[in-house]
Amino acid sequence: MYCPSCESLMPDNSKFCGRCGMFLSDKSERLEKLRSDFAWIFRRSWGGFVSGFVGWILVFIISRMLKQDVGSLMNNTVTGLICGVFLGTAGGIIEESAYKAFCGGILGAIGGALGGLLNIPLMGIFSQSEAWFPFSIMITWAIGGAFIGATSGIIERSGKKILAGVIFGFAGGAIGGYLGSVFYGSALIEFQPRSWMANRFAEGLSGGLLGASLWFVVGIIEKVYIFKRKEDPSLDIKECGFCSKKNPLKFWYCSDCGKSLPTAAPRQKVAVIPYHGIERVINAFRFLSWLFGVAGAITTPVIFVIFLFQDIFLAFIGIVFSVLFTYLMMLIFRFAADMLACFAKSSYPKAENAAQPQAGRQ
Repeated sequence: MYCPSCESLMPDNSKFCGRCGMFLSDKSERLEKLRSDFAWIFRRSWGGFVSGFVGWILVFIISRMLKQDVGSLMNNTVTGLICGVFLGTAGGIIEESAYKAFCGGILGAIGGALGGLLNIPLMGIFSQSEAWFPFSIMITWAIGGAFIGATSGIIERSGKKILAGVIFGFAGGAIGGYLGSVFYGSALIEFQPRSWMANRFAEGLSGGLLGASLWFVVGIIEKVYIFKRKEDPSLDIKECGFCSKKNPLKFWYCSDCGKSLPTAAPRQKVAVIPYHGIERVINAFRFLSWLFGVAGAITTPVIFVIFLFQDIFLAFIGIVFSVLFTYLMMLIFRFAADMLACFAKSSYPKAENAAQPQAGRQ
């Protein structure tokens, strides 16, 4: 078990932590699990913040470029779609799953586009009073959040889990949309940012607040219900209850039929690195690598379309530079993550009576 006080890995039969002396019992083990669950939810919330921060800065720049040539209908649709993609892919990026990122991006794009379209009549209704204006943004991102929240349930192939994700995604999007809108309006009134950088920073923080709130609420329902697995300390292999296929401990889904595996191994058996601080830095670098990939996939076609109406030669040059820059940034962050991972594995302390860790997610 892991000590809930200092996170040291101790043999299962230990009564006290050998590092800090804390008494170890069933209650302390539940406390450690609660701390681990909160950290899991917080990582999703932080991922949503970063995705929203980057997405909102990018989308405000694009929207100002589009306003010169398109009407409010197209502008709201495009900006809502782009913001939805950034928010929807956050969960898949954290798990380094292109499949989950793609599913979340598609659903986020649909929800964001629909919310952007609905925002036009809502702004007309709520624009009569500044106090009611944030409610138009709240409803807009409640719709987007509902689509994003459905992603995990769809991957789990469960109608009940889809419904739970939709409900919590709707609530998280509504909370985040309201808080982000209020924050942005207050920042403009109180601080009156004048420089280009200050305005972009305020816009990014409003999107980050939305993303953090959305993924915090979605993360709760994912942890307590959608991705919930029954932990079995004696588990040595995961057998699928549907097709009886035997799967490694690190698998969450059956490799033969794709059904979710209902059991989970203790963290001692599937922990990747004992140095939790280094592991979190590695995950942060990998997250940024994926995020640059998503940003490049969005900005490259947008740059091409915008410049195509001005100069086709300039449009192709923009694509080349965008792809090269995106790949370079992905490579830099991935290299940093791999270097830290190699260092951590080479420095692994062989703890006595502790199970040898295996690669996996827990």
